[in-house]
Amino acid sequence: MFSNASPRQLGVMAAIASPVLWGIAPIFFHFLMAYALDEVLAHRAIWAAVFIAGLLVLSGDGRKLFTTIKTRGQLAGLFLGACLVTTNWAAFLYAVGKDQIIESAFGYFIYPLIAIALGLVLFGEKLDRRGWLALSAATIGVLIKATQLDNVPYIALLIGASFAVYAVVRKRINIDAFTGMAIELLMIAPFMLGYLLYVTLILKVGSASFFLDGSSYGIIMALASGVVTSVPLVLFHMGNRFLALSLTGFLFYINPSLQLLVGVFMFNEPFGWVDLLAFGFIWAALLFQFARLPKR
Repeated sequence: MFSNASPRQLGVMAAIASPVLWGIAPIFFHFLMAYALDEVLAHRAIWAAVFIAGLLVLSGDGRKLFTTIKTRGQLAGLFLGACLVTTNWAAFLYAVGKDQIIESAFGYFIYPLIAIALGLVLFGEKLDRRGWLALSAATIGVLIKATQLDNVPYIALLIGASFAVYAVVRKRINIDAFTGMAIELLMIAPFMLGYLLYVTLILKVGSASFFLDGSSYGIIMALASGVVTSVPLVLFHMGNRFLALSLTGFLFYINPSLQLLVGVFMFNEPFGWVDLLAFGFIWAALLFQFARLPKR
């Protein structure tokens, strides 16, 4: 099935699978809310690095971790990417910890618009008539959604902008998605490991256990967080590498759409007429884009 697929088709499949996995990820992270958010962030980075690097080693490609980077520019780009994705995770968890769920979710509504704009400006991407209709519909939906906010959404802007710039940085680096993600995570992991050791050995907060509360459940959830974190990120970079930002940006709206469904039907979150109107425009934009996807 996949062996006969073109790079563009693989990119489309990855660009769809990534937001689908992110869209249902709140089901998993809901069970981690009992733990300190900073520790959850650290575990996500550490075990994602172990998982991705481990797969590279087991597949016989471990040497790529040391031979892939050819220039200082690539090294600097991956380090900048590591800083940006960490900033994005931290901003999201900060918003969750401050009960600013609506604002944090809004960040993932504005990310596609920023990504599409950067694709048009920096990469010279073009939108056809249907593409501009989709962009207009998405913009109207986001503006309607913005009416639910009480103040300037600084956290949302940070979430959306950091991830959009992260996508641009990684798109400019000619490194395969899997290896690049592994190197990025390995750059982040030592800092997160040091923080966890400081929290558990020096501060001795909570249960003072390295694996969350130290229970079997805590260990399993800590390890699983690495898989849940890394798989959609790798797929995101695959789609980002083979497709235009203007296309992957639109497809990213699958993420908040699924998060909406999860929130409404599993966690009984409110869904009013403003949400219905906003998502109506956003779903219309998605339909325009799905009609433009390659058939072969």
